[in-house]
Amino acid sequence: MKDVKEQKQNDNGEIIEMKQGQVIKIPKNGGKAWLTLFYSLPQEFVSKRPVYLNLPRCPYEVLRTDKYDSLIKDDTFLELVWDCVAWSAWQYFEIPYQNGSGYREIPGSPAQYSGDFPLWRLSYSMLPLLRDKFEVSGFSFQQLYNVPEGTELPWLTYQQFGNLIGTLVPEIIQEQNWQPMIDEIWNTRQVNDYTGKNINKKDFMRSWTHSRTAQHISFDELLEEGTTVDGELLFDIADPRSEFESEIIHKFYMEDFKAQLPGVDSKILQMRYDGHSLKEIAAAVGFKTPSAVSKHVEKIAERYDNFISDEYGKLLSKCIN
Repeated sequence: MKDVKEQKQNDNGEIIEMKQGQVIKIPKNGGKAWLTLFYSLPQEFVSKRPVYLNLPRCPYEVLRTDKYDSLIKDDTFLELVWDCVAWSAWQYFEIPYQNGSGYREIPGSPAQYSGDFPLWRLSYSMLPLLRDKFEVSGFSFQQLYNVPEGTELPWLTYQQFGNLIGTLVPEIIQEQNWQPMIDEIWNTRQVNDYTGKNINKKDFMRSWTHSRTAQHISFDELLEEGTTVDGELLFDIADPRSEFESEIIHKFYMEDFKAQLPGVDSKILQMRYDGHSLKEIAAAVGFKTPSAVSKHVEKIAERYDNFISDEYGKLLSKCIN
């Protein structure tokens, strides 16, 4: 978790709002400036700090009175927003395969890495940039301010929020040209970048000391089943599409989205929903390898990003209008 005071010192400037011809200045280092991100958080996230469930889902009174200022000005509010958004941004960082063949998600849980790990700190450095992205991505502070009295903003689902962040994070990384830095951080990581008892640290230390037993296993097998090292099951090469699949599987948008897909992709999505393995799907649709199915899943994921962004925009427009 990034120190609240440190983040405040590095976050200058103002958000400017119009109210009946007046200019209202909201300092960017204050709690109210982070309300756009707060109102995008899923209820499951906010429940980690139950007191903030008391903030009305209608931002009208929150922004126009000082009734809730004590909650918003508390550093706990900033910690909640920053920790949740930084954790979510981390999920969409991509690090290089060891053989240089491409990119994958960071393996393991974020909790398995030290708080001083540079990629962790980078996820917090991204927060002001994500907030700026919100300003141009359909959920600006101005729009939040314009929500009418008595109109409540619905909670975003975990999947909706994830896809929103998952769309913005790669854009920021590309615009800031951060990928070479991310590659270097990952390729030069140290043992103390891991923390606690976890598989990743053990696996990394085996590699570090050259004590790991070599095994021959195909990428397709690893995607399907993982591999076992010294009796421990490892999924060290994570399929970057797996999170997308788990998100869309129980979405109520699924039928609408599936109707937009070509026949083969629609069948692949349905079979993943039904729990079939990549091998089973490959056989059913006539593909030679499970990796061919993975490539189609990646394309489906890209289409889903666009789809969910459109749906999110419609949702906000409906609330505001």
